[in-house]
Amino acid sequence: MSSTQSVAVNRAKGWQIALFPFNNAATNVYFAFYSYFVYWAVLALTGSVGTAIGGVVISGVLAIGVSTFASLFAPLMRVFDGITDPILGGMMDKTKTKIGKFRPFMIIGNAMLALSVLLMMFVSRLADGIDWLQWIFYIVSYIIYVLGYTCQCAVTKAGQTCLTNDPKQRSQFVIWNMIGMIGSIVLVNVMAGGVLTNEAICRKGMLVYEATVENGGMTIQAILAELAKSNITEAKFNEMYPAIANLFAENPNGTYVYLRGAAYGSQFYDIMVPFVIVVSGVYTVMAVAAIWEKDKPEFWGVAGEPAKIKDYIGIIKGNKEIRWLVLSSGLNKLASTVATSGAVAFLLYGCLMGDYNGLYIPFYALCFVFMGVFFLWGSQTAGRKGQKRGVAQFTVFAFLFYVGVLIMLCIFDPNNAATHLSLFKMVDGKFTITINAYTIFFIILYGCGYGAFNCCDNLTIPMVADCTDYETYRSGKYVPGIMGTIFSLVDKLISSLQTLLLQLFIVVLVPGLNALPGESTPYMDGMQLSCIICFCVLPMVAWLITTLCMTRYGLSGKKLQEVQAVNAVRKAAVAGGMTMEAAMQTWQTIDQVPDMFVHKPKPRINKKTGEVIVEKENVLDKIYNKIFTRHERVSGEPSINAVDIPEEFRTDEIRTLYSNLNADNSVGNTKEPTELENKEGEE
Repeated sequence: MSSTQSVAVNRAKGWQIALFPFNNAATNVYFAFYSYFVYWAVLALTGSVGTAIGGVVISGVLAIGVSTFASLFAPLMRVFDGITDPILGGMMDKTKTKIGKFRPFMIIGNAMLALSVLLMMFVSRLADGIDWLQWIFYIVSYIIYVLGYTCQCAVTKAGQTCLTNDPKQRSQFVIWNMIGMIGSIVLVNVMAGGVLTNEAICRKGMLVYEATVENGGMTIQAILAELAKSNITEAKFNEMYPAIANLFAENPNGTYVYLRGAAYGSQFYDIMVPFVIVVSGVYTVMAVAAIWEKDKPEFWGVAGEPAKIKDYIGIIKGNKEIRWLVLSSGLNKLASTVATSGAVAFLLYGCLMGDYNGLYIPFYALCFVFMGVFFLWGSQTAGRKGQKRGVAQFTVFAFLFYVGVLIMLCIFDPNNAATHLSLFKMVDGKFTITINAYTIFFIILYGCGYGAFNCCDNLTIPMVADCTDYETYRSGKYVPGIMGTIFSLVDKLISSLQTLLLQLFIVVLVPGLNALPGESTPYMDGMQLSCIICFCVLPMVAWLITTLCMTRYGLSGKKLQEVQAVNAVRKAAVAGGMTMEAAMQTWQTIDQVPDMFVHKPKPRINKKTGEVIVEKENVLDKIYNKIFTRHERVSGEPSINAVDIPEEFRTDEIRTLYSNLNADNSVGNTKEPTELENKEGEE
């Protein structure tokens, strides 16, 4: 059996499955660090505050600069990022080097990411005071960042096609990807937002700059009023920043721009840039090692002519499965980027609940606990019953849990403390637990919903590999780069609408609110409705659309068994000299595939009795089969009309397998039975 399974199934070692998702973590390190690029660009390029070194109260022209930069430049660059995806995907599909198809893009992409931040943060300082040259440095470095990010990120989806085609192994991506997420996004944010805001580390970065009111300047009294909103008194401020207090004393009638925190300081980048480069580089080495043995022609899929530019439209038009997947995943990503944005976090935990600092980090940590539980559950479900089953099932779960979250936010009353989230408070210097029933129910409902929808989002990544295999089955073309980057293109174009939706459903809906909320923004009428829409309604609408898409998506576990079997026998015949066109005409459905090319999942065995465990249809199976399986069509039972590979098109390996099977009287042999075999069968 092992020899026959090796023909149909490409499996990876456990450590390869575990390490390859760190390619995604390597790009996420830079993605998490990206927001700090904006801080640097605003201060260094807009000219609002001159040369900036320190970081927190943002007002006046500086606030306008931040808003303009974020709402115009960043989305335009994101669109540019999406446009470059299919181009680089086409290059990837045509690439064949001594070190493989995917490894060059991982290595070059990571090197470009490192170059971009070095150019952006260090080289541009040489142009200090020359505005137009600084802008050139920034734009060029950002373009390098976009191209490098696309090069490496595309491999996360495309590389899975050669790493493994075993459904159980592909489904394990979600578990290791979550670990990589903790080691990238969480790690960078903790490092940047926690350790490096410590004055002992970033003392040099905390200064105040004199400016006119027209250029965003504030009086000392106005600055102290802003600080008072964060419970920082004048005496406490003078104690924290004596150098700044002396500056105020020397010129009490001046106007200043006060920036608190390390994110705006040169020392911050002197520490963070090397940190980001080293961590991402280590993750890249881990991922390259994982795919090293698999990034070879024998694992690249059916050998054929690479796709051309004119074929792209045909791929999108003919592969309906990728269309349904892209639509559902893109809308999911848009809704989740809105719901998990910093503005909505400030809106919920700060404006509504009044304790952003005490709630956001604990809730963020609790979410990862729930994610771990749902990722393990989702990986097991997808491995046994298909990726589609996992996405469909946990999308419905997410929707149902968020119905509860929606109800919790609807009963919120700004004047009733019993309907406020509360975990702990510092009373007279003592730590006091203040959790209430409202908070407990909210944690359970939100945690389960958050875990379920993140499970769905991560399961769509291996589904891109499934769609790539289906494209090979459908058209005979192996185009992992194009399939992965088409997915990324639409995903990025849709998610670039995040800023527009935040402005529409927060700023426009809340009378008197002129900008997205921050940590010190007070509660205002209309914020409850804005929070309900952004935090609950938009994701729930996206999940309803995803549910509809999954009813139309046809790549069930059984259909993928047919796809893998047909691809395997075609690949073997093409390797022996048969043309791709002839192979596609000869084997089209699973009933035509010889048994040795059909992957048969190992049965579950009762360890005590040795009996095969026959799974009974449970309630979830019945609901799924009733709603989601109408468009899942498989032509017939495996190998009942099997067509052998003609002798002249058999490689030595395949010829040996046929000989062994004939000698062993394998069940899957399709030769005419002898008279003795007929008698044995009758007996």
